[in-house]
Amino acid sequence: MSTPRLTLYFDLLSPFSYVAFHILKNSPTFTKCDITYTPVLLRELFTICQNPPPIAVKNKSTWLNKERLYWSRRLNLPMCETPPAGFPFPTVDVQSILLTLSERDPEKVAMVVERLYRGLWGDGNSQIVTPDGFMGVLEDVFGVGIAGEILEASKEPETQLRLTENTQKAFGTGAFGLPWVECVNAQNETECFWGVDHLERVVEFLGLEKGDSRWGLGVSTK
Repeated sequence: MSTPRLTLYFDLLSPFSYVAFHILKNSPTFTKCDITYTPVLLRELFTICQNPPPIAVKNKSTWLNKERLYWSRRLNLPMCETPPAGFPFPTVDVQSILLTLSERDPEKVAMVVERLYRGLWGDGNSQIVTPDGFMGVLEDVFGVGIAGEILEASKEPETQLRLTENTQKAFGTGAFGLPWVECVNAQNETECFWGVDHLERVVEFLGLEKGDSRWGLGVSTK
């Protein structure tokens, strides 16, 4: 039997992708899985699906804001009380950076994604998705020279094409929103799941030990 595999399709624009990323990266439940973090464009996915953004649906944005704060309390995960300034904002530049990084140095993707998510949804700093913001993170992790190389590579038309291809791939597996998780279990069977609420089903499908229902992350019990 093979090692269970997970692909998390994510966009920094999605606070629930932030929650899912945090659980997959840090929960002991998923330590035996091979996890791939695949950047996509949420806006583009909505367009392909002809799915209106949540902010355009009456009452839905209010509900989702309550839900993300609920997950913040449940997991003791830093989360800004109100959406970052300018939300929803374009994320093509920063997602292109993450795609370039995933191809160039995949072992450091999670570290960078975590810092960007904490800045954006933890601190509410929307500047983190702009070059002035994310370059500071890249330079801190890789140094000025390599950070500049990653930036230049991210600007190439082929990079943005591959970002679109990632989004199309997610759509092809059934995605209509984020987080979207593609799973391959030990029997090489494949199934996909949407949303943080369905991570319990991911655990069941992959045959993992459930452990603490709060994911064993030192969460609040309030």
